[in-house]
Amino acid sequence: MAGRWNETSCNAPAADVANFRAAGPSSNQSPRKIQSIAQMSFSSNGVGGTSATPNTYVSPVAHFEPVQRFEPEVERIAKHIQSIWATWKQSKVLTDTLSCFFNSSPDPYTSLLQLINIISEDRLKGKATSMAHTITEEFYKWIKFNESEYEHVLTEELKIQAFKMVLEKKINLNTINTIVKIFKCNTRLDCMEELIRESIKQKRFKEACYASMSLNIQDRFTVEDFLLPLFFMNLVCVTEEFLVTTKFQQTALVKYLDDLLVENDDCLYFLANRLNVTQSNNNFSNKSQIKTNLTRIMKKYNIPNELAPNVTRQKKKGALVYLFRRYQSGATGIHAWREMALESIGNDETMMLEVVKMLEHFGDIQECIYFAQLFAIDPSLLPPTIQQELLFCENASAGIDLSIPTEEYNTTEYHDLSLPDKQIHIIDCATKFNEFLDKINIELFDAHLDVFGLDCEWKPELTSDKSDLASIQLATIDSIYIFHLPQLQPAESFKLHWQEFSMNIFSNINILKLGFEWKGDASMIRSSLPIDNIQLHGPGFIDIKLLWKELETKWNFQLPFQSPNEDITYNSLSDLVKLCFGRPLNKTEQFSNWEKIPLRSNQIKYAALDAYCLLEVYNLFKTKCETSNIPFDEVCQKISNNDHPDMMKPKPKHKKHKYKVPKTNIKSKSPHTHVSCVKHFKLLVPYTLEKLAERLRKCGIDTSIVERSRINDSHYIVNLIKTNNLHFIAFGHAFSKVAEKLHTGQCYCVQNHNLDDQVQEVLNFFKIVVKKEDLNSRCQICNSDSYEIVSSLVMKQIYDSVKIIENQRAVRYNTPFDEDYEDDNFYGDEDDSDEGTTAPINAKCLTNNSSLPEEPHSKLMSGYTNGNSMIDVKPLSADMFNDQNRVFYICNSCGSVRWDNLQWESALGSSLGMKFK
Repeated sequence: MAGRWNETSCNAPAADVANFRAAGPSSNQSPRKIQSIAQMSFSSNGVGGTSATPNTYVSPVAHFEPVQRFEPEVERIAKHIQSIWATWKQSKVLTDTLSCFFNSSPDPYTSLLQLINIISEDRLKGKATSMAHTITEEFYKWIKFNESEYEHVLTEELKIQAFKMVLEKKINLNTINTIVKIFKCNTRLDCMEELIRESIKQKRFKEACYASMSLNIQDRFTVEDFLLPLFFMNLVCVTEEFLVTTKFQQTALVKYLDDLLVENDDCLYFLANRLNVTQSNNNFSNKSQIKTNLTRIMKKYNIPNELAPNVTRQKKKGALVYLFRRYQSGATGIHAWREMALESIGNDETMMLEVVKMLEHFGDIQECIYFAQLFAIDPSLLPPTIQQELLFCENASAGIDLSIPTEEYNTTEYHDLSLPDKQIHIIDCATKFNEFLDKINIELFDAHLDVFGLDCEWKPELTSDKSDLASIQLATIDSIYIFHLPQLQPAESFKLHWQEFSMNIFSNINILKLGFEWKGDASMIRSSLPIDNIQLHGPGFIDIKLLWKELETKWNFQLPFQSPNEDITYNSLSDLVKLCFGRPLNKTEQFSNWEKIPLRSNQIKYAALDAYCLLEVYNLFKTKCETSNIPFDEVCQKISNNDHPDMMKPKPKHKKHKYKVPKTNIKSKSPHTHVSCVKHFKLLVPYTLEKLAERLRKCGIDTSIVERSRINDSHYIVNLIKTNNLHFIAFGHAFSKVAEKLHTGQCYCVQNHNLDDQVQEVLNFFKIVVKKEDLNSRCQICNSDSYEIVSSLVMKQIYDSVKIIENQRAVRYNTPFDEDYEDDNFYGDEDDSDEGTTAPINAKCLTNNSSLPEEPHSKLMSGYTNGNSMIDVKPLSADMFNDQNRVFYICNSCGSVRWDNLQWESALGSSLGMKFK
């Protein structure tokens, strides 16, 4: 079907679009009904007018009349499309216009190329790129439904013509990809490759790069073809787009740049001349910048150090120089220095010789001889001075001196650990971990153990390789626990242990966790422990550094050994300890190999003190604030609530962790196949899941709690479960000890830390359906389902009665015997000898009131339930009784009171997938 574009319709849009704009957005006319905006008509003689018959709908976008194979005038069509684009951008008007244009063309592929050629010439404000992409996308959608009809016109010559246009025009990558798909250029890869190489000769490096990506033939080209020219031209962003698509080119570029590091200093100048490229990138002009770019690429694409030995060796040399200077200054101990030196050198013989030469350069002959003899280096390769020293040692019959040089010159006094060594516990196996969890479950939740010190250690990162978390230190007032992760492997075997550790400590807001610059430690914990959703910030966590800054800046807080005029920089923990206790921390083990098995005694003491000193500093802060009338608890709460280190998820590490294993879900498929109501299930949970038990009781499920003293008695728990036909819910170590003695489906291990998620897990596993009438059918305090239901009026009278009893008790204990009372009736019938007992109020007084309830509530009016429990009205307030329709529920077992709260019930029901009207 062919047609001619009407000249009158081509001239119409400009004026009519202006008229439409004048109408403004408030016009009631639909854009589709304004026929003159994009009206098209085709006729055999080229005269304007429509061919529509009466009562026939005419598209406001286009109308065609068939004529004999006449090609549309593409330039006029392009102008028309540009006018539509200026008004509507990507819209239904543009889509219909393009569709009509493609339908009218006998060769839509050629028409598309002509249209793109015209559009791409106009690059005003960058709009041509988006317009060209829209046109190609619309054609791609259109041709998918008409491909068979026009298959014969897509010739090999047309494919080559399209690909040449891609290489010649400045088109973005997305548009290129669409054009390649439309013209099926990937069917002639060899021919297209030749066109790309011809484009490289013409220095169209960016276009050649994009074209190779669109055909997925990146690996057919070398680094010098267009990658390095793009670096020289400062088009690094294009190289990033290219490299992310091909691992082969990433490796090739890293190896190429690494080889350049051993070339002459002017190697880049000669390379640019050889490639016939002008250097316009000031960040790629010398060997130092080669190293910077190489390091960035290796880090971004996770390239192992083995593929870049030269840059890795340079990094290690720099790290060794840094470590040796720390050792010379006394900041690092000799053990730590030698450990990290050997760790960095490894089996690299070149590095062995480099270290000896470095030590000779710095004048440390003793260390130079130590490493020369340790590595058995050929004496002829050593510096002359070292050769003479070695010869002297041999004549003196002195072998390798493995003794540690004395450090008597260091007279600095350091802050010491006040606990004996026997209070430091190394957790390095499953048995010790179980013992720790047993102790946590029984002792560490006592009232006086509510503050912990937390710290982490990991091996220094000497190259681009990221180190794994090596140890977690947990300090209480009388014990310190060091969890050495390299020995707690494989990590999957300790998943239950870490889960229980996390729930008992990290997620427990009743325990205050102290850290120093905690954000870094928390990030390492998240990325290393084999559990998800760890809570490591917010309530329950305090960064001592932030607390220190808050007290000093807002409250004029002065530490004991702080000069009044001293300018605090809030740097290190060692500085803070010195200001608090007069002596700094000994940090000589900070830069040591924390992955060493086993840890040295000095490392153990260093790690223990780093965690324990946080408790000491916290207690000192608290004491001084109390003496200075500073609201310490309020300040701590402010720091805890405002401590949101990084709410975003940690960046995924693309490296393969040395100790971390992929996390797996230990939850098995539920063996329960039949749906049950809440009355058919009885659950048992440990006291550590007390909050979950309360929530399950709110759902109406009979849920008992294992008391704290019995938590580790698995025989008692199993016997309790079997005797009462219970189902057990726990996590971590407590779950594993009981689960092995029960059949499948009788126990469940919770996976999440969030309370709502835990409830949903339990209901899904046991196939329990909670109905609206089940909500709040049990007391969340005592698990009883026996309630007294009273109206708002009755509850107000009970509330008043209990308040009178409480006031009476207070008066009897606090008021002199001979004091005059305003109302004697309340105490006239009481026996003074019965002090210490709460007597019922005068029944006669109540019965004389005309608004008193009927006899069934007389027991409640005494302040006690039918189960003889004191009614707890503390959660209530007098204004709650203003709503006469409110209903109250009094538990006969424990005396707790709840009331109908539709808003709260709706919230709970929503979390269970229930809807309320």
